[in-house]
Amino acid sequence: MKLLKIVSAVMVATTMGAAVIVATPGVTADAKAKKSLKTLPKSLRRTWYHYEKNDKGKFRYSKLTISATKLKDTWNGWGNTKASTYKYVLHQYDPAKKLQTGKDSWIFANKVGKSTEVGYWRDSKSAMTHRFMQTSYKVVTAKVNGKKVKVLHAKNLRSLPVDTPYYYTSKHLAKITNPKGYNYETLYGPKK
Repeated sequence: MKLLKIVSAVMVATTMGAAVIVATPGVTADAKAKKSLKTLPKSLRRTWYHYEKNDKGKFRYSKLTISATKLKDTWNGWGNTKASTYKYVLHQYDPAKKLQTGKDSWIFANKVGKSTEVGYWRDSKSAMTHRFMQTSYKVVTAKVNGKKVKVLHAKNLRSLPVDTPYYYTSKHLAKITNPKGYNYETLYGPKK
């Protein structure tokens, strides 16, 4: 009986040791995955255009310019009587390090499935999480007049119901997909 207990204890210890050795590389990989992006994905990088009627009934274009580490948003749509421009600089967030104080213009980004979520730099680690992300960007293809075109879905994660303005690679495409300038409540956008 004692021999059986000793053999069992040795087997359990050996098995647990192997499990720890096997688990260690995965833990290291997970720690690296928690860092935010150093650069925004290449699929997002360009100037995108959005077209709609603002709250004064005027047809306006909004523009979103994305580079590797910068995002410039010139919004002229619903809720604005004149264009508002916002400029942001991407910084990598590493939760394993001490939180660096940021500026109002600092953002960070994470890859979530096929989307890139962007959030404002905050003053606490608990606020630098998925829960506080502001916008999700995803490039898809849609047919416009029989041709496949790239469309940027810019989902506002903090709005209820969730607003998703669609951006196109040219002003012309933005206008022909939304000629009446509908806003979000009317569910405009590319037809599938």
